[in-house]
Amino acid sequence: MGYLKDVIKCTEVITLPPSASILEASKKMTEHLIGSILVVEGEALIGIFTERDLLNRVVSAGLSPQDTLLSQVMSKNVRTVSLSDSVEAVFRRMEETKCRHIPVVDGPKLVGVLTMRNILEWLTDQMKEENLFLKNYIQS
Repeated sequence: MGYLKDVIKCTEVITLPPSASILEASKKMTEHLIGSILVVEGEALIGIFTERDLLNRVVSAGLSPQDTLLSQVMSKNVRTVSLSDSVEAVFRRMEETKCRHIPVVDGPKLVGVLTMRNILEWLTDQMKEENLFLKNYIQS
């Protein structure tokens, strides 16, 4: 069983305040090659804005990215996971809630965002290691 501390790739937390525009958020997401941005007020996590939010809540609704604020379209009541959580448990939670990005905390501190891609890459690496182990076992 693996833990999130083994899976988290990037620990740089990219955030914006709720008063930032969708245009600002989109530019920051593009600049950092990320699919979500955490919305914070001071140190408190109050929301998350994802590519899916951009598509469904801004573009499809005909809203102006320049004039729409993150606070208007972000996902609220964000669930977080801990660095000490198992990969399997977090994977199940992400599957159940249909989310592809989930903030990771270490105590009260935000330490990163886990993506479904991170989990799939970790699982692939685990399978490769197991495959190699089994091949070596069979050949010996």
